[in-house]
Amino acid sequence: MKKKLCAAILAGAVAATLAACGSSSSDTAATTASTAAAEATTTAAEATTTAADAATTEAAADTTSAASESTTDYSSLVSESKYLSDGVMTVGLNATFPPFEYAGSDGTPVGFDPAMMQEICNRLGVELDIQDMDFDGIIGAIGTKIDVAATGMTITDERKEAVNFSDPYYDATQYVLVKSDSTIASADDLKGLTLDVQTGTTGQTVAEGIDGATVNAVKSFNQTVQDLLNGSCDAVIIDAKPAEAFVSQHPDDLKAISGDQFGFDTEQYGIAMPKDDDAMLQAINGALSDMKADGTYDSLVDQYINNYEAE
Repeated sequence: MKKKLCAAILAGAVAATLAACGSSSSDTAATTASTAAAEATTTAAEATTTAADAATTEAAADTTSAASESTTDYSSLVSESKYLSDGVMTVGLNATFPPFEYAGSDGTPVGFDPAMMQEICNRLGVELDIQDMDFDGIIGAIGTKIDVAATGMTITDERKEAVNFSDPYYDATQYVLVKSDSTIASADDLKGLTLDVQTGTTGQTVAEGIDGATVNAVKSFNQTVQDLLNGSCDAVIIDAKPAEAFVSQHPDDLKAISGDQFGFDTEQYGIAMPKDDDAMLQAINGALSDMKADGTYDSLVDQYINNYEAE
């Protein structure tokens, strides 16, 4: 841009000089003054742009500095933790729950939960080890095969009898996933239908409370969607964001209906962990709080949930 502007000014100056050959000395002086004024204006504009760029860079540096300064030292809690003192956090999840967790192009679990747990591990100074497993076996594996579970797990009183939960990190509602030509629109419409759910989820609890419904519990949400597509069930009870994610994968075949139409309650996700490690609970809650305070959490939500694209 700067080279083109200089070239334009030079061309103008040459043209003015040629025109001045047949003009009076006063005309030549006026042309020269005009050219000088144009060059001065260009130089001032460039200086203003440079100053603005410098201010933007300085502001970005200040933001980064503030985020770094807000990071807490969790080393003492990690060393006290029964499960983190070895320097590794083993996280269990079920990678059939987009956009929270799903298999990436290379088969590795990706999504919001893995990204959130990687950030927490970074702040705690431990390595992340992800274990993809059946959802209905995750609670039982906590404290033995895995240290924590971060898999879009709803905090419930029943689950709290077996595990500790972090502070809530996401509000969710159950949706109803149906074929695009379905006429289902209310709770009464679900009565007597065949409903697919993932085993062990709160969606299963909701489905089992629907009068006359036949509840088909399967291992993964991927399977529920396949059952719906091939006509093996009438609807799937599933969390809102995963429902929308599956619709984005099959836009011509599926639609998601808000749980508000069915009277479903709002739920909250939490990170589940053993009851015998208060140090780990404090460390995870602290890191999660820091992430929310410095904007990292919102950035992850925007990247992995709000802007999810089907692969």
